[in-house]
Amino acid sequence: MPLFDCVEVEGRTAKGKPKKISACPHCHKRGITEEISTRDEKFGAVPVLVSYLCESGCKPVRGDRRHNDPNKKKREYFEKYDLGKIREIDGKQCPYWYPKDRMMHVESDIEPWGDEWRPGRNFRTVADLFTKRNLWALAVMLTTINEIENPVLRDAIKFCWNSVLLNLSRMTTNRDRLGFLKGTYYLPQNYRCTNVLGTVANKFRMMLPGWEAIREIDTTAQCISTDDARFLRITSNSIDHVFTDPPYADKEQYGELNFVWEAWLGLDTHWHEDEIIINEVRGKTEEDWAEMMRTAMKECYRVLKPGRWLSLCYHDTSEGTWALIQDIMAESGFIVDQSDAALFIDTGQKSYNQKVADKVNKRDLVINFRKPKPGELTSSIAITGDEDKTTFNEKVHQIIRDYLGANPGSTKDHVYDEVVSRMVRSGQMEAHDFNELLGQVAEEAKIERGKNGGGRWYLKETELVIADAAENAREDAAAEKLGAFIKGFLKKNPGDEGVHYSDLFEHYIYAVKDK
Repeated sequence: MPLFDCVEVEGRTAKGKPKKISACPHCHKRGITEEISTRDEKFGAVPVLVSYLCESGCKPVRGDRRHNDPNKKKREYFEKYDLGKIREIDGKQCPYWYPKDRMMHVESDIEPWGDEWRPGRNFRTVADLFTKRNLWALAVMLTTINEIENPVLRDAIKFCWNSVLLNLSRMTTNRDRLGFLKGTYYLPQNYRCTNVLGTVANKFRMMLPGWEAIREIDTTAQCISTDDARFLRITSNSIDHVFTDPPYADKEQYGELNFVWEAWLGLDTHWHEDEIIINEVRGKTEEDWAEMMRTAMKECYRVLKPGRWLSLCYHDTSEGTWALIQDIMAESGFIVDQSDAALFIDTGQKSYNQKVADKVNKRDLVINFRKPKPGELTSSIAITGDEDKTTFNEKVHQIIRDYLGANPGSTKDHVYDEVVSRMVRSGQMEAHDFNELLGQVAEEAKIERGKNGGGRWYLKETELVIADAAENAREDAAAEKLGAFIKGFLKKNPGDEGVHYSDLFEHYIYAVKDK
């Protein structure tokens, strides 16, 4: 039975929580709920619905036919014409070029071809990711594009074609808003085979304003390089600013996810030994990742001008890799920024899990590092090596107290960003159980699931007392420093009646480190 025909009903998880399940429609009519699980044995995919556009003056212009359509004529047309055309296409050899690469060049039909492989997405070649009809249509279009003589026009249209490639694969979900899950090769149980020509044409219209804007840019002043980040062909001490968004350990398998695009474009697909990534299937370890990252960051240090900054954008829930990043940047010679606030890039587009799940990582955190000037000390932070687990945990506790004391009701991800940002900037990041440490000093007030994700966190009553005492101590210390500054200022300037606010504020910003 096609999953498409199942009815959606209320069910329960093994732990008794409510969830939506697919149930057998025949059983459901008899008052029986028989779940059709997507984990059960699968018997392939069959066409169940076709959406068509009438070009002969029909009203309505758009319509659809189903394999079990209640309209007998539509049902007969579906079998004779829709399935007939599909069978005709499937029975022929495509005469146009398309990539025949095996995924990640793995010859086995049994072994995983990469970290992105799953039993439910066991396609073995690039072509397997597409239906025969869309594979054929994409191949025809690519052949035609490659025959365009004008290189600018050819590249523009190929760029447009390439941008919708995965939207035309078996990854496209059967929903009102077409699309696919980003950052994975997830194959939905019910997928939609969309029209190739119409999809490319729509994307082309969307891109036209962008191309018009690009035409106004002086491209002679731009330089785009695809060098290996570990071996930059750039003069030392010549770059004003570096913004880098390096691979997040094992979180995104960029090489595997790019493989389909690169195969279709005829690019080199044998470079993955040089990928900076953690990938258990391909034997790339955390040590490999750290060593390659270290080489890349040293190259950034080399090309950056003394006194200039590197902004490192990173997105990872693993405190261990944050600690590695901290060590790598210090070993490369950088001085970490001492600003008091966590900086982050909060993109508008988020994954489903980022929107609704109780995750601690919903933004890309940004840490700034500076290349010291000649003769400047490379670090003002003293790492004694005597910090044991208790000492480290107490530092994290204090950061949580500070943040929730100033921002009660914050979500877990904001607290996590603050902890990572402050610990990395102080050079004291270590692997730790953030959830456990948070729960020791704060408690969660649950809110409705799906709104901002998870709950709101507040300091426990006992922690409020500790936080108040710590806040009072900080205020007293700050007041003492400001008092000493006022006395010194008036002693040097006996003719002044007082100290201007701007002078006090500037001294507070630079002299009071523990605010």
